[in-house]
Amino acid sequence: MVTPTSDTPSEPTPHEAATTHWLLPIDPASHPEHLPADWRTRADATAAWEAIGRTQPIDRWCLRTGYRAMRPGDTIWAYLSKRSELVAVGTVAAIEDGDPRTVVVDWDEEATAALCRHPLPRREFGQVPMSVCRAGAETAAVLTRVRAEL
Repeated sequence: MVTPTSDTPSEPTPHEAATTHWLLPIDPASHPEHLPADWRTRADATAAWEAIGRTQPIDRWCLRTGYRAMRPGDTIWAYLSKRSELVAVGTVAAIEDGDPRTVVVDWDEEATAALCRHPLPRREFGQVPMSVCRAGAETAAVLTRVRAEL
């Protein structure tokens, strides 16, 4: 057995190795009162992300699908459907039963700010989320790499 040292990377914990990535599609056009006129074309998606946060609690999402399989600790990515790119990443903090079911997300502010400045276009991860969904194997591999780089 090898004992990890500062020079030897440790094995991922079972949770890290099994992290599930979720894609949360959001239509920024549903929040028009706070969007700048050029929100679809500007390179930086910060204004679109902030507009969403001004119209609803950004850390609480009512879901009709996906919530039964989500677990606290899973990674969730915000996908802006009209821009076809990922702009935020966080961790599922809790799933609240009730009507509607609510997923509480702890958004990683630093990583999200970096993603908003340089969004990840769909062409780089491939999957098109039509509703909340688990990332497929190829997409999950890309997202695991991107998450480690953020």
